[in-house]
Amino acid sequence: MRKLDLNAIYISERVQETLRPVSVSALTAVVAPMGYGKTTAINWFLNQRKQTENAVTLRVNIYSDNHSIFWKSVQKAFAAAGLTVLEGYDCPADASGAALLLEDLCAALGGKTPYYLFLDDFHLLGDERVAQFLCRLAYRLPENVHLIVASRNRFLPGEQVVRLGRRLHRIEADGLRLNREELLAYTHRCGVEITAAQAESLLRSCEGWFSAVYLNLHAL
Repeated sequence: MRKLDLNAIYISERVQETLRPVSVSALTAVVAPMGYGKTTAINWFLNQRKQTENAVTLRVNIYSDNHSIFWKSVQKAFAAAGLTVLEGYDCPADASGAALLLEDLCAALGGKTPYYLFLDDFHLLGDERVAQFLCRLAYRLPENVHLIVASRNRFLPGEQVVRLGRRLHRIEADGLRLNREELLAYTHRCGVEITAAQAESLLRSCEGWFSAVYLNLHAL
């Protein structure tokens, strides 16, 4: 009998392929409702990059729409990576301050070391000005730096999507949801063997939504 492990991490080959362009994109926008595995997928990808290319991750968790708390989280992420560029730097309050920050960030991060700046739960911040700044940053970033933003809501202004072009990689719910084969592979990894009929029923009821599948496996 297989050991039961409902907390097993499963990243399908299809999702791995979906994540691959992150390493050559200036900005990756991961947009899907809660429970689709956005954070899990990005964490897996970042762990892979750390092992294969000795990449440095700057992780910023967003907890509210408080700008002061957000800025402190950004500063802590840079400091944890040994980067001093934001020490004593106030959060930009106007266009000139934002322009200066752009210059300093690009200068500090440029080089050969791969950097991944990951902003999680961006929907909690809900400020279009920050989204605009991130797009401007992505347009200027050196090739070794990659910005990843995960959100439940679309946050990219339409004109910036056009302007960024190939520098932008977008991952949405359809790229993360489980298909039938992946559902069977996931349940098998969790140590739960289900019939084809059960798999079909589970897929119909959950529509490939990871959290719903997880809860149904607990019920089984």
